[in-house]
Amino acid sequence: MATSTGSVSTAAGPLDVETLVKQLMAAESKSRLTNLKGKASAFNTLISAYGNFKGALTTYQNAIKGLTSASFSSQKSAISNAGTGSNLTTDPFTADINTDETTKKLAQKLKSGGFTAGQLFNAGDSIAIKVGTDQPTFVTLKANSTLAGVRDAINASKAGVTASIVTDGSGDHLVLEANAGGTANTIKITANGSLAGLSYDASSNQPSAVTQIQAPRDATKAASGKYTVSVSQLAQAHKVSSAGIAPGTTFEKGVLAIKTGNGSTAIIKPRTNTLAGVRDAINASDAGVNAAIVSDGKNDHLVITAKDSGAANSLRITGTDNFSVFSFDPSGKLTTPGVPTGQAFSAGNLTLQVGGKSVSITPTDLDGSGAIGLNDVVASINGANAGVTASISNDGTQDHLVLTPAGTDPVMITGSGDYAPLSGSTMGQLSKAQDSSLSIDGVTVTSPSNKVSDAISGVTLNLAKVTTAADSFTLSISNDTSGVSTAANTFVSAYNALVKAVNSLTRQTPSTTKGEANTSSPLGAESSVKTVMEQLRGTLLTSMSDATGTMSLSQIGISFQKDGTLALNADKLSKATAQNFDGVSNLFSSSNGVIPKLQKLMDGILGDSGIVASKSKGLQDSLKVNTDQQAAVNARLLTLKDSYTNQFNRLNLTLATMQSRQTYLTQQLAKLNGNK
Repeated sequence: MATSTGSVSTAAGPLDVETLVKQLMAAESKSRLTNLKGKASAFNTLISAYGNFKGALTTYQNAIKGLTSASFSSQKSAISNAGTGSNLTTDPFTADINTDETTKKLAQKLKSGGFTAGQLFNAGDSIAIKVGTDQPTFVTLKANSTLAGVRDAINASKAGVTASIVTDGSGDHLVLEANAGGTANTIKITANGSLAGLSYDASSNQPSAVTQIQAPRDATKAASGKYTVSVSQLAQAHKVSSAGIAPGTTFEKGVLAIKTGNGSTAIIKPRTNTLAGVRDAINASDAGVNAAIVSDGKNDHLVITAKDSGAANSLRITGTDNFSVFSFDPSGKLTTPGVPTGQAFSAGNLTLQVGGKSVSITPTDLDGSGAIGLNDVVASINGANAGVTASISNDGTQDHLVLTPAGTDPVMITGSGDYAPLSGSTMGQLSKAQDSSLSIDGVTVTSPSNKVSDAISGVTLNLAKVTTAADSFTLSISNDTSGVSTAANTFVSAYNALVKAVNSLTRQTPSTTKGEANTSSPLGAESSVKTVMEQLRGTLLTSMSDATGTMSLSQIGISFQKDGTLALNADKLSKATAQNFDGVSNLFSSSNGVIPKLQKLMDGILGDSGIVASKSKGLQDSLKVNTDQQAAVNARLLTLKDSYTNQFNRLNLTLATMQSRQTYLTQQLAKLNGNK
């Protein structure tokens, strides 16, 4: 009888092979796998714990990133009116602090000399880029490269700069801009071979083809003080409206030209000939205006508004043929088409429409010349008191009738008979283009918008109303000590949250039973965690020196407690900011201050090659080795199980055979005894 390999034999026998093999394999598995499984469990526990540790560090990092230099150098504005009377202006303007571009931090930007298109730089040549006090980053060309290849190699090197290419009449230029702003992050470049033309060192006397096109600049604050402010005029965008246009009117012939300020003239050619088509074509153009249709209940009006306010952005609109109804001269005057000098008129009349008022005019020979000339037309219009003043202009060859409206309503004149050539119209002015005007400490300031950002350094004034002679407004700019207090509390709370999270991950609880081991949290014995926390504590002990002396966190009221957390003494901080606001601000946010150092430290700790990533990778690698070892042991155990099963199957077969023979011999002996 054959026995199966690795499976329990079906042959009869005295042995329970399945149970015997199961018991033996349990013993083998325990001796060979238990230790490996225990190690795997420990690795998984540590990996999970380091994940929690990384999460706590990331939360702290995000909190620190949220604390900008403005958080510790914030300023506040206050506006008061010391005027007298019962009709004083309220809220004529607001002030935003440190929104002026002159206070913003700037990164250094360099531009190379011009290179010809397609110029190659040799493989093996290199460039070293150093930003601030960082170590230089070396970039070596792996193959012959164009300027685009050099750019890409620099960007891939993460050298602390961003490279780009600009092209002008002198060729292609490589532009490098520091990723971080401020004077502490200046760029120094050393290059060799075909890249030598990219060398730059501001401290060197050697000439360089690389020039600085943007100097690095540190952030500055608004100038504290008090300013007397009055607003005499608000900025307005130019807005004009056509005369009433009957619904359904179409515009079959002509074009429309719109010019805003000193911009180029946009030629408008609607796709459809309706008023809505005119509006849509204007809005789709690059004319610097917005167009809308407004109905007065009877007729439609095309309203055109300049996108930008200010006196420099006045509108000039010229329409031909059907589009002449949309013409507008910034002066508001209507100049009709020319007629020959001395032109005589006999048949017909004129209809003058100013806004919603219409006047019929039939000129007569008022000067006694025996004929009705353009002078008589002017006199007749002026005598009608229709809201316009008529005059004559001459372009050197022809005379033109000029109508100057007394107000801002659109003007239209329609002539019949001999007067038909004098027909014309203009849009009315709803609001004129004007600058805002204000006085700051007696100095007149104008701005094309109501957001004035270049009058007081670091301050943007948002104008809303015109002040009166009875008003006396004062703008006060001062340091915001409450803002520093808020930021300091955030700073302390963020660190304490991290400490509490780490304490939970590293806590060791002494055993209360003699002989039993202490209970330890997963990271209780991890030196990497201790190293990280020691680095953070070391950074928090940073001190700064300035003209007033040395300053540290403990001196302004932030100190360590016995449990490793930080405590904030509000009174001490308040006194420090009152006595030396700039010193406190610099301690936190200057280039060598606590916050930038912490941010740089956290970037390193949590970076791809940082201590947390390295430790986690090591644990993952160890877990993989353990998993491979378990797989190998399981394979050997399967082989051993087959061996045990086969052995016991054979033994079971042997015992079954012996038992059968025993039974046979017993039977034979019994027969022999029975025959005696």
